Amino acid sequence: MSDGRSNRKAKVVPFVDRLERDRNENLNSLVSKAKLMKLEGFESVVWEDPEWQVDAGRLVKLTGKNTKSASFGFLLSPKLGSAPLDGCWELVAKALFVLRFHRKYQSAPNQRSFITAIGYVSFAAKQLGQELVGLTPEALDNASGLISKHYSETTAYNLHKHVAEFAAHCDSNGLCRVLFQYKYAKMKRPASTGGINHKRLDDPEALDTKSDKLVDPAVFRVIGELYLNVPKEHKYRFYILMLTLLACTGRRFSEISLLPNQQLSSDEEGIAYIEYFPRKASRGDVFTPKRRLYLPSEVTPIVGDVLVE
Repeated sequence: MSDGRSNRKAKVVPFVDRLERDRNENLNSLVSKAKLMKLEGFESVVWEDPEWQVDAGRLVKLTGKNTKSASFGFLLSPKLGSAPLDGCWELVAKALFVLRFHRKYQSAPNQRSFITAIGYVSFAAKQLGQELVGLTPEALDNASGLISKHYSETTAYNLHKHVAEFAAHCDSNGLCRVLFQYKYAKMKRPASTGGINHKRLDDPEALDTKSDKLVDPAVFRVIGELYLNVPKEHKYRFYILMLTLLACTGRRFSEISLLPNQQLSSDEEGIAYIEYFPRKASRGDVFTPKRRLYLPSEVTPIVGDVLVE
């Protein structure tokens, strides 16, 4: 009988082009490839330093934040003492940090969580007297169990995924004697876990029809009255138009304030939509294409008039 867990394992594409029988040679190849990367913002990074300062590029330019630099410490979690990673653990953490960012442009929080997961694996391995080349599934299980004790269910779930990804990188790049194909046996997606733009159907909150976050209907009536009665030449008319779009579309302020200059569009079925840039997503400064926002028929003429005005 199913217990709600997925059997899917983490899958990654190898970074090392040619695997050797010597696992240490494969690690050296991984590190050499990472050192060859010329990434924006990494110019001042000194490979041997336990903390890297990134001054530009996609790791710095996070959505919704005006940051000038980002620091990444290759350290154990504060819950484990915050000691720097050393030896092969430091090398593999730094190499994978660079290579996975070069390939997929993960955000800064994602990269920090990945380093944290490697720290837990190294801590658990050292307790068993293991180095990277001799890493075993027992150490991965111990690391995942320790994560479950130290973090909330949702945070632990994300870190468990990073442990599985790290094991997959070890498999695909020939870093360990054992082939893991690892997934923590007790990992189960929390009921509250959902995506950025949707809520899972089995999420308990999907059954809620009332919330303190919902705007009172009287607010919508006031916005409607202002839209209808405030003259177009009034100095605050622009703000009323923005409030109207917020009420009619349900988008965030950042998305409304950055709407492209446009008119209403219709798809091949005649359904009206506008285009906007999705915001508040942890994707770093990655290219974000415009997305279509389909409109309810009741608000379509209002949104059309607001865009024209």
